Amino acid sequence: MAVYPTGGGKIMETLRVALASDWYYPKIGGVAVHIHNLAIHLSRLGHEVDIITNDVKTGKERELEELGIGLLKVPGRVLNGLSLNVGVFSRGASALAPLLNDYDVIHGQHAFTPLSLKATSAAKKMGKAALITTHSVDFENSNAIKLLARTSFPYYKYYLGTPHRIVAVSKASREFIKKFTNVPVEVIPNGIDTSFFHDGWNKEAVKDELGLSGKIVLYVGRIEPRKGLSFLISAMKDVNGTLLIAGKGSTMPLLRERARLLGLKDKVRFLGNVDYSELPKLYGASDVFVLPSLSEAFGIVLLEAMASGVPVVGTSVGGIPEIIDGCGVVVPPGSSKAIARAVNLLLTDERLSKRLGTLGRKRVERLYDWSMIARKVSNLYFHVLDEVAANDGHPQL
Repeated sequence: MAVYPTGGGKIMETLRVALASDWYYPKIGGVAVHIHNLAIHLSRLGHEVDIITNDVKTGKERELEELGIGLLKVPGRVLNGLSLNVGVFSRGASALAPLLNDYDVIHGQHAFTPLSLKATSAAKKMGKAALITTHSVDFENSNAIKLLARTSFPYYKYYLGTPHRIVAVSKASREFIKKFTNVPVEVIPNGIDTSFFHDGWNKEAVKDELGLSGKIVLYVGRIEPRKGLSFLISAMKDVNGTLLIAGKGSTMPLLRERARLLGLKDKVRFLGNVDYSELPKLYGASDVFVLPSLSEAFGIVLLEAMASGVPVVGTSVGGIPEIIDGCGVVVPPGSSKAIARAVNLLLTDERLSKRLGTLGRKRVERLYDWSMIARKVSNLYFHVLDEVAANDGHPQL
């Protein structure tokens, strides 16, 4: 097992790390993907990692057991749709303390969910390293979350003042979280497994295998209002190709009807949830990937597409421009015409499309591979532990 020296001279073979969040699987989204992959790659660095989440069936139980990653489930009624633990929200942070005794680091995931906030607050009081990763640039996930956040601003401001460090997945999310706290914020982006998502596909052969033909435009993600999919669907009126939409969400029935009314039923295909293991092949068959979001802290799917050598189109919101950074086309949000122009440019200019696909792959390899991201997170844990040790590690009463 690897040996890790800390700045204070203390030698530790391993850390016991808890990743705590309401928003782990079965809730589909970037937070769950981030938690799962961070746990795997921290474990590969030699740390002992557990995931602490709600008392629901995650669908990841067997995989985590095989990987040697623990899964602790916190009792309490979970609000359907929001995946928030009401019991944790209503109780004090000290109620979680018995779960946290054996850990060196408690790392909450998502800054506006009760389990991550209460766990890190309890950890700080117990003299442990306490961190939270924020995945937001707004209260964007639902009207209910927005209402809860606005009426509970003092609640969030208090709890976001407790961790030793906040990690933001983008510069945009860093600026948003600063409205709530004076805790130091460091940007460490999401990561991706560049061996799982890879380029070099025989695009036409994959299309044949999947029963596809012609130019393929791809979207992967939740089907929710903030994702801006209605604008992408409208853009297909002026695009000679087929749009594949992989994912599910609340607005799927409305978008199906929109496609029908626009006469695009044959050009827009809703695939539903696609198994994660099948995503690389889906990217491999695609000519352009589009993320038309109206609000987005990061956009892991952009990394997946770029790692697959697919040229990308994204909107100028949140962390999207930071990711693309010259390796794709950035358009204004809410503009079907701008999306259509960008997609058509990439579908017709083969040289540009290939160049951007190559640049995207290189950028992901250089900046976003999970092995590098996990090591940055691990190093931050040790920096925080040094700070705790410098304060004698005394619990805060």
